[in-house]
Amino acid sequence: MDAIHEPHQETTAEKIQKKLAESRFFFLSLTMHVLLVIFGGSIVLFTMQKDADDFVAEGGDGLIAPPSDLPPAEQQPQDSVPVESFQQPTPSLNSPTVDILSTTSTTSSFKVAPAAVKVNIQTPNTADLAKATGKVAAGLSGGLGSLPGTMRGRVGSGRASAMQKNNMKPASELAVLRGLEWLRQNQNGDGSWGDKNKGAMTGLALLCFLGHGETGESAQYGVTVNKAVQWILDNGTKFQGRLSMDDNFTQPGVYEHGICTYALGEYYTMTKDERVMELFKQAIGYIVQGQGPDGGWMYAYDKTQSDTSVSGWQIQSLKAAHLSQLKIPGVDEALDRAMKNLERVKGNNGGFGYRKAEDRYSLTGVGILCSLFWKGDRGDLRKGMEWMLDTAEKQGGVKYKSEHADLYAWYYHTQACLMFGGSAWQKWNRWFQDEIVQNQSPDGSWPAPGGKAHGPQDENSKTGQVYRTTLCILMLEVFYRYMPTNKEGAVL
Repeated sequence: MDAIHEPHQETTAEKIQKKLAESRFFFLSLTMHVLLVIFGGSIVLFTMQKDADDFVAEGGDGLIAPPSDLPPAEQQPQDSVPVESFQQPTPSLNSPTVDILSTTSTTSSFKVAPAAVKVNIQTPNTADLAKATGKVAAGLSGGLGSLPGTMRGRVGSGRASAMQKNNMKPASELAVLRGLEWLRQNQNGDGSWGDKNKGAMTGLALLCFLGHGETGESAQYGVTVNKAVQWILDNGTKFQGRLSMDDNFTQPGVYEHGICTYALGEYYTMTKDERVMELFKQAIGYIVQGQGPDGGWMYAYDKTQSDTSVSGWQIQSLKAAHLSQLKIPGVDEALDRAMKNLERVKGNNGGFGYRKAEDRYSLTGVGILCSLFWKGDRGDLRKGMEWMLDTAEKQGGVKYKSEHADLYAWYYHTQACLMFGGSAWQKWNRWFQDEIVQNQSPDGSWPAPGGKAHGPQDENSKTGQVYRTTLCILMLEVFYRYMPTNKEGAVL
């Protein structure tokens, strides 16, 4: 019989050795997982650091990241821009004539939801601008209405092409972006601008945003534009289509009405927003009915005389009405009569006068631009253009700190020279572009220039700041805001 053996009793050393053998796969697996976690985390950290250092285009409307060489004021974080939730009431307006006017006032609510949209700025080049403005162009072609040919330089590749063709420097576009951002930050809570003459200041500011292709659909400035339009709608309805926002037209009121109507017309043409259509028709009706027998316009639309300065804004408004394709009665006929009045005040040297025939430097740009705006005929304007440029040259060209500085005149001169083209534009562009850019304040606004001139140019007030800043922005937007025609007799 085989002997029965007792089971072998493991020693403590043998037990430890066995446990270590069984756990070797566990430690190997644990080690591999730890290494994978460390490696993956390094990739994430490296990617985050890389993304933080890159400039990223945001907003889609030409607003790209800030360069490192900007002054300290430009490096500070901008206020966040809320994303809007915009309710669109439709005001009820009757006939757009002055003879029969009545309105039904409406109320509206404008709700703003808190959210952040970053403001990024960098020195743009042609390729960057074409890419950055693509979203605006897509929006305009996708339901915001097709732009007239003369306005297509405001968006998409059209802007980049116009900048290159008309010799706009990247620093000038950067100045425009800084100026627009200053306007956004200094818009009143109710959507207007300035502390007086708000109809004019709001119209000028809105023209600046529209000139850059910004509408209510813009990622960066949609809230700003919508608030401004809503303010015009609410108050324009309240005052029965008087966009001077007063019960009666006064001396400054006709300027305000003309400027604000001009802006509303551009807005409608770019957006086809039906909310503003009847108000715009009514506002244009005041201008058509207010034209004097000689074809010009006067304070309070009293028709006793004609003032070339007042007439300039009415003509720009009527041109906006023509481009809107709304076929408002009397618009084209009023423009034809206005050209006869401009001819009436033309001086011996081809310049344009105030209320009679004379050569007045500050108003010659008004006459040339408005003439080109309507018919585009350069032949009769060459003499006046030469006289205007000769006069400017005697004053030293465009000098912001000079006693001859006149932003109001330069606003018209700049557009007139671009529309006229050729050597006139080349000379003016050499004078004005760098001078306007280099005198911009670090915060994006423009300070009081050296001279005293038309309007609140030298006022130390909100309205003064808005006035100077908007005129300078509009001057720098000239490169793409309205495209000139090279065909004599063609309608722009």
